[in-house]
Order: sequence, then structure tokens, then C-alpha cells
Amino acid sequence: MRLSYWLALVFALFGAAITGALTARHAQVARREAYAQTRRLGDITLEAVRALVQSEARQGRFIALGRDFAALVRQADVATIVVRDRRGRRLVGRSDERRLLGRVPKPGRPLAEVNDGIYDVEGPVDLGRRGKGTVQLGFRTARLEARLRAIAAEGAGATVASLLALALSAWLIGMFAGERIERVVARIEALSADPEGFRPLRARGLGGSELTRLVKAFNRMGAGLKAETARRRQVEAEARELSAMLVHDLKTPLTVIRSGIALLAESADGAQRREHGRTFELLEMSTARLQRMVEDVLQLAKLEESASLRRLELVDLTALARACAKDFELVAADRRQRVTLDLPAGPVPPVLGDPALLRRVLDNLTHNAVEHTPAGGSIALGVAAADGGVEVSVSDSGPGVPVEARPDIFRKFYQTDFKRHVGNVGLGLALCEKVVARHGGTIGIADAAPRGARFYFVLPGAPEP
Repeated sequence: MRLSYWLALVFALFGAAITGALTARHAQVARREAYAQTRRLGDITLEAVRALVQSEARQGRFIALGRDFAALVRQADVATIVVRDRRGRRLVGRSDERRLLGRVPKPGRPLAEVNDGIYDVEGPVDLGRRGKGTVQLGFRTARLEARLRAIAAEGAGATVASLLALALSAWLIGMFAGERIERVVARIEALSADPEGFRPLRARGLGGSELTRLVKAFNRMGAGLKAETARRRQVEAEARELSAMLVHDLKTPLTVIRSGIALLAESADGAQRREHGRTFELLEMSTARLQRMVEDVLQLAKLEESASLRRLELVDLTALARACAKDFELVAADRRQRVTLDLPAGPVPPVLGDPALLRRVLDNLTHNAVEHTPAGGSIALGVAAADGGVEVSVSDSGPGVPVEARPDIFRKFYQTDFKRHVGNVGLGLALCEKVVARHGGTIGIADAAPRGARFYFVLPGAPEP
């Protein structure tokens, strides 16, 4: 290549780097300033509102304070103003939208992380005879977002020059080296997608010694990766086969043990039952739990081996929920719990799926709810139509599941202190997630009312025949 081409390439890259750096710097400074101005405005407004609240509260004029808040909400970008006492109870609250008074404020959240259009600030306030309290303000970020968009638009002109320089540089690089390394890059991409389909690359005709060395190193790497991939697949297949055999062989002795425990409990006389009744109960519960774990492992293995469901038919989820509630009534009654049904008055659309697997999902969710609901609590099974599909839910009045644990709660073998709510080794919920996903649905977790956890899944309705 001629020297002029080299100089053009160097200057194009240099100019693109300088332009891009200046543009990025300008945008970064402008964004920081916009965020800082919004934070300052929030702090100033908060101090003014605190002074107003303290002045009116000391005189007990909370009605007048509400009128002042309403005027402030109408005139400024304030979305919500809430005054709470030291116990967190709302004393005065105003908003430009009534629904916003029910939202949970998140004071201290950085402006860059606001995703619901409301920036919250909070500060202590003296409520006179009511003691200490807090005042919470929520500011709309629509104006800030518009300003950030304007900042981005202002940098578009400078960005054009950078893009032109980069395009010129890319064209020159492509003219010089693109044709020589294209085949090597394509084969590297193919290797990452399918290591077992690797074929050695010939170095002849690819250019100088550097490319020849690159091709030889690529061939060595590809051959090693192909052999390692084949070995790993074989090991995984053997491990799955061994695991399936072991789990399958566990079913028979567990059944015998469970039958033996039941037989011993029935043959015991009254005194023995009173003395060892709790032992028999614990043995029965432990063997039942082991049997459920073995069945979960087998079902998971079957689902992972097959890409589609083996059995498909129309399933009435209302009837499935009714049968599940009936089966768990005795178990819940022994624990002094109540099982209730929340079914729609009219029919819900059927779903297309495997009724045994869907019943297993309901059983697992209901079993978890029973296990972790205290005596005197309740478990509710609900079915409702939802956007052309059906939503099934299982709610309990137990301790609930922390928000930070919910993204991983359906992961297989997920184990933390939170998982004690859903028990065992983390297979039951993983099985539920796989079954629902195989049926084309979604599964999730939310808070139950007034407390507890609510597990739900939504399945699409069966297509018209």
C-alpha cells in the first residue's frame, strides 16, 4: 500500500478518536449537570415543604396543609407529597394522580436508575404534638428526560464527523486486510458455534507468515476443542444415564419402606401408638418427601431429554384445581389450615397440554404452600381467564419470599436461606418452571394479600379446532 493510503488511514483514525472523545465528554458533562440541577431543585423544594409542614403542624392545621400541597402539585412538577408520622402512617397526601399515592416511594435512588418516571426524596420533619415524622416528595422526571434527549440531539452533529471518519477507516482497512482474514474469521465463528464440525484450515494463499502462524494456531485449537467437546458430551451422557438409573432404582425401596412404616403404625397397639406416634409420623413425612424428590428428578430428566411434550390433550384447569384442593384438604386439616378455591362464575378456556404434568405443577405449588403456612393459616387456589389464556395461582399466608430471591427461585438446585420457604433441594419449582415453559406459558411469584407468597402461572388457551 502506498504511503498516502497509510497517512489517510492514520489521520482518519486520529480524527475519529478526537471527535468521538470530545463528543462523549461533552455529553457526559451535560448529563451530569442536568442530574445535578434536578437534585438541587429536589433538595430546595424538600426544604421548603419541610418548613411549611413544621409551621402548619405545630398549629394542628393539617387541612390547610393539604390545600397548600394541592396547590403545589398543580403548579410544579411535583407528582406526590406525603407526610407520615413516626409509625409510617400517612397523615396528609396529595398527588396529581390518585393512583400514585399507593406507590412505594424509593428515596435515595439515583436519578440515573429511575425507571418509573418518579424521583423520590425524603426528609425528617417535626409534627408538633404528633412527634417526629417524615415528608416524602416525588418529582416527575419527564422534563429531565426531555433535556437529556436534547443533549443527545445536540451531539449528533459532532457524531456525524466521527462516523464518517470511522467509515473511511473501515473501508481502508477492508481494502488492505479484509480479504485476507475473512476466511479465517468465518472459520473461527463456525468453530465457536459447532466445535464438533471443525475442519482444518489451509494456510496457503492467506498472506504472510503472521497469518500462517495464526492459521496453524487455529487448527491446533480447533482440533483440541473438537476432541474436548466430544469427550464432554460422552461424560455428560453417561452421567445422565447413571443418574436416571440410580433415581429409578430408588423408587422401589422407598415404596417398600413407606409401606412398612404404614404397616408398623397399623399393627402397633394403643400404648405404642401414643409413645411412638410422632416417630411414625416423621418417618412417613420423610419417606414421602424423598419419594417426591425422586419423582421430581425423573420428571426433570424426561423433560430435558425431550424437546416436546409426549402427551397433548385438552385440559380443564378449573377441574384440575378443584381436584387438587380436595386432595390437600385432609393434609391441611391435620395442620389446622384451610384450603379455599377462587373459581370464576363462568367457564374458562381449556389449554392444550399434558394433564399429569400440569397436575404435578399444581401439587408442587400447593405442597409448598401447605408446608410453609403456619397453623391457623389458609391456602387459596385460584383460576381465572387472562388475555386469551388461563392464570392459575396458589397463595398462602406464610412468611413470603424476599424480593431479592425471586429472580433465582425457579433455578434448579438454587440454595440460600430464602429457599427454606419452598423447601427440599430446589427441584420442585425448577420442575414447575420447565413444565410451564414447555406448555408455552410463564410462571412467577408475587406477594399475597394481606401477607404470604403467591405463585402463579399463565398458559395460552387451546387453539380453535
